[in-house]
Amino acid sequence: MTGALAWFLAGGMACAQDAPAPNSVKLTRVIADMPAGTPWMTIKSSKALCLGGTSRTWVGGKQAQQVSPFAPPFKAGLEAAGYKVITPGEDNLFDEEGGVADYEAAAVITDEHVDACVIVLSGLLGSMMEKGEVRGTASMTVDWQIYSRLKKQVVAHVSTSGTSKIEHAVVGGVQQLALMAFSENVRALAQNADFRTAMNAARPFTAGFQMPGQQSHIVLTDSLKAGHRKIADATGSGVTILTGSGSGSGFLISSDGYILTDAHVVGDDKNVRVRWSDGIETLATVERVARNRDVAVLKTNARDRSPLALKRGPVTPGQRVYAIGSPAGQKFEGTVSSGIISAERTVNGLRYVQSDVMVSHGSSGGPLLDENGAVLGLTDLGISNAGPTGEQEQAGLNLFTPIGDAMDFLALEQH
Repeated sequence: MTGALAWFLAGGMACAQDAPAPNSVKLTRVIADMPAGTPWMTIKSSKALCLGGTSRTWVGGKQAQQVSPFAPPFKAGLEAAGYKVITPGEDNLFDEEGGVADYEAAAVITDEHVDACVIVLSGLLGSMMEKGEVRGTASMTVDWQIYSRLKKQVVAHVSTSGTSKIEHAVVGGVQQLALMAFSENVRALAQNADFRTAMNAARPFTAGFQMPGQQSHIVLTDSLKAGHRKIADATGSGVTILTGSGSGSGFLISSDGYILTDAHVVGDDKNVRVRWSDGIETLATVERVARNRDVAVLKTNARDRSPLALKRGPVTPGQRVYAIGSPAGQKFEGTVSSGIISAERTVNGLRYVQSDVMVSHGSSGGPLLDENGAVLGLTDLGISNAGPTGEQEQAGLNLFTPIGDAMDFLALEQH
């Protein structure tokens, strides 16, 4: 993305933050999942040339492996690259969150082959005796899944491969060959761009930080009864939010007066003014804020107004959408613009809906609607490019918080 991913659409000012602590990662699962019949190990026994030997083939199916042998090379490889790693066994047994990492990693071994030579010695009367020392080579391919506990989803899929070699026979050489090949996969993971992006994502704010499902539920009365609406009628459920430092947008999500907007719209205010499309203003209290997902829920007197329907789930690129907001505050309140869904994106470990629908400063917190007037998301971020004179120009690339994420982070429950 060429330009600034940070012109917040509310017209407020961003506050400087202290340097964030690094994200942490923990290896939680190792699974072997190779095609049936894959020759994954060849064992040769000889006094010199290590020729011939017997092969072992994979019977098929997924088999969970013990994590403990793989955890040390995982920790060593990533810490050498500057990452923070939490190792199983370091958990505080008296604190459920003591050993929790920001991200969890699962390693799926999709291909492996160990070519081992077991050293044998001549015994009495010509018999042979294994010494138990092994040399050889190994190769391994790993598909990594990096899971965000905050997002409750896999944020990166990475495929790596690595090899190893032991030239001088050692005791336990078979396991060493496999773990050395795994270590090479860890080094490749550390250099992968998708992994770096996930691990270097900005950590959420401390104030207003919320985890999905962490709080008591707020029940949205009559939300499930909200039906299809014409876009022109949906504007009646949109509002302009007036704060001490600026203005933004929001929309009604329950018949008893809950309003959804962005966290950066309300800032640190505890009470705000809400202006409806008919010009009537009411006072609203800020009930709950989740700054890490940039969403907030307010409570006011809905005065018999109808809430908008909420539509969770994936969106389809190319589908028609409409945005309602108040760019430049009251002057252009209730502005409707249209466009299409461009894509679903992951930015800093958070999901967004990308659309070319036109929004601008003051539209933050307003709804993104489908053709039936159901809310798909909230206006959140815009991407701007540097123009010929160096000034930032809107690029028609706008990001919207999925309505399902907003509901999860604020613990909103439809009724």
